[in-house]
Amino acid sequence: MTQNAAPDRPAATPRPGPGQPAPGGAPNPGQVRRLARQLEASFAAELLRAAWPPQKEGIGGRGTGGDAFDSFMDQALGEALVARGGLGLGTALERAIAARSGGRAAMAAHPPHRLRP
Repeated sequence: MTQNAAPDRPAATPRPGPGQPAPGGAPNPGQVRRLARQLEASFAAELLRAAWPPQKEGIGGRGTGGDAFDSFMDQALGEALVARGGLGLGTALERAIAARSGGRAAMAAHPPHRLRP
């Protein structure tokens, strides 16, 4: 059994998935903003993890289940922190992400801060 391809039909090109830029294009400002917020929330969660005092493990401590719960709680707290204004990293992260992806429109929306003499 052979497959016959239609000669006048172009080959199918893959479509970008949700939240992905078109091939060769820069992500839109909404995608950049969402990515910057996710990165800031992850960073805040890591700061929270580092701030907790060390705990015992095993029989006398909380064990693996407690560690997993703590991780989820830290991530939720980091996301809540960003939803309430964050750590102040959002704009800088957006500029950096836009610059690395070639998105000049997002750079224009958030120009770098200039220090006054």
